[in-house]
Amino acid sequence: MKTEAYAKVNLTLEVFGVRGDGYHALRSIVAPISLSDTLEIEPSDGLSSDTGYPDDLILKAARALDPSRGARFRVAKRIPAGGGLGGGSADAAAALVALNEMWNLGRTREELAEIGATVGSDVPALVLGGPVLMTGRGEFVERIECPRLDLVLVNPGINTSTREVYARTAVREEGGPSATDVCLEALESGEIGLIAETFANDLEAAACAMHPEIASAMSALRAEGALGVTMSGSGSSAFGLVESLSRAQEIALALRDRGLSAWAVHTIDADMV
Repeated sequence: MKTEAYAKVNLTLEVFGVRGDGYHALRSIVAPISLSDTLEIEPSDGLSSDTGYPDDLILKAARALDPSRGARFRVAKRIPAGGGLGGGSADAAAALVALNEMWNLGRTREELAEIGATVGSDVPALVLGGPVLMTGRGEFVERIECPRLDLVLVNPGINTSTREVYARTAVREEGGPSATDVCLEALESGEIGLIAETFANDLEAAACAMHPEIASAMSALRAEGALGVTMSGSGSSAFGLVESLSRAQEIALALRDRGLSAWAVHTIDADMV
């Protein structure tokens, strides 16, 4: 069996205080994008993966789904590791969906998302498929309506420390103005210019202060005409909104000519996942 594991971007990411379990409370619009890893899965007596990661979320997801079964995974990685794009979580989410089918378990996407919450904070959103509103530490997800968005994605080639970025971020007060609510309204309008104005990431200031390369990548996107430029997750990848995929391809090419890793991507809906 072969399946795609789609990366994500956070159109918004609001960070609140630390919960009793030690995680920050979040509110975020998460959108899967067309950049993906490819997973090949074969039946096996045991569980194995060729990623080489010491804490492989694919294997963790498989054990959470059914510890009595086995599978062998081969992964063609395209999603930059440590870039705020949910690469490991995407692989785990794709594994849950694929194994559910291969093992004939009959779990719904909602049930798989609950299992995914025990694997990683981004896994439930990516299991559910399509754009979602994510709350809690990531365990609560709700499908939302979102027009297709054409984006330019840039990765500056560095890894950020998620723990340190969160530690340096000033958290929001509960009940204050919500960037996510504003973005949800803009998405309903379908107006690209309006949508771009609502992208927001509370982790961006801390990450850019720690790693000026992120700020430079964002400046490069703006210089090429991308709108609503912001960072995804805790970094280091940044993205901007454009009017068409062809325009995204032009900008990505220009950025690659400047030595940056850049991709033209678009958001995907649940029917594609």
